[in-house]
Amino acid sequence: IWLTIKLPRRVFLIGSFAVTCVSLVALSVLPESATLAMIVAFGIFTLTMSAFSNLVGVFPPECFPTEVRACGVGLAIACSRLGSAVGTFLLPLGIAGFGFHVTMVVLAAVLLVGMIVSIAWAPETRHLTLNEASGG
Repeated sequence: IWLTIKLPRRVFLIGSFAVTCVSLVALSVLPESATLAMIVAFGIFTLTMSAFSNLVGVFPPECFPTEVRACGVGLAIACSRLGSAVGTFLLPLGIAGFGFHVTMVVLAAVLLVGMIVSIAWAPETRHLTLNEASGG
């Protein structure tokens, strides 16, 4: 929560994508014998993802105009929950079918796409009123 307050939203969003992506790439390239390094990479991923999840309650409301804010936030949260459900279902299938390392590369690629999309379209909403942030 402290990072959500202190960092610019766009920097926090893009930086979180970058750190989680690099963490998963590290997990995908580390040999299974590098247990301590894998634990550290997973710990960095988990801590970053926990901090990153705080943006869900802050960033979407700032991006939608007042007229559609509730619907926009609802849609964003629904998509997030759908992604979580699909990911929870597919992760063990991916590991069983393709192996741990390949699955981590695929997940890192998804995060890389999220980072690229954020670089291209995520606005900076820090220090703006809701109307200013949503383009209203």
